[in-house]
Amino acid sequence: MIIAGLQKTTLIDFPGKLACTVFLAGCNFRCPWCYSKELVLPLEIAKQPRILEKEFLDFLRQRQGMLEGVVLCGGEPTINKDLPKFIERIKQLGYLVKLDTNGSNPQMLKDLVDLNLLDYVAMDIKTTKEKYSSVFSESLNIESIEESIVFLKTGKIDYEFRAQFCPKYTLRKM
Repeated sequence: MIIAGLQKTTLIDFPGKLACTVFLAGCNFRCPWCYSKELVLPLEIAKQPRILEKEFLDFLRQRQGMLEGVVLCGGEPTINKDLPKFIERIKQLGYLVKLDTNGSNPQMLKDLVDLNLLDYVAMDIKTTKEKYSSVFSESLNIESIEESIVFLKTGKIDYEFRAQFCPKYTLRKM
């Protein structure tokens, strides 16, 4: 797992919480409108400075009592197999955790919720169901996206869906 960035304070990324935002490199999508290509494209990721996990956890220790939460975003955090252990370390320090995800890994999402490692999830809906495969790739499993949506709607965790708007890719033809 590559920690490629840290926003030390945010008042808007974790509803109702004073938090920091951690940017994890790597993504399984290639959104044509992506605003974080330095976290997605391998050649760009290689150029990014990295933050060691120990440095990040030391930062959190220094902010205990000030920050309430940590936002994990990317890229796509759920592509990292060691994400649960990383979140466990954050939770051990007493922080709430919010995950920003594209919903492509419903099993990881379910596991994180079942292990009580998440307190809030924001899932980006990239386009209409019909357009996912043409925007991203024919091999994209739209059922995974739908499974994540259905799971979040069960109410086991606080969540929000965020719709992304890029007219060329998101509007239906009338």
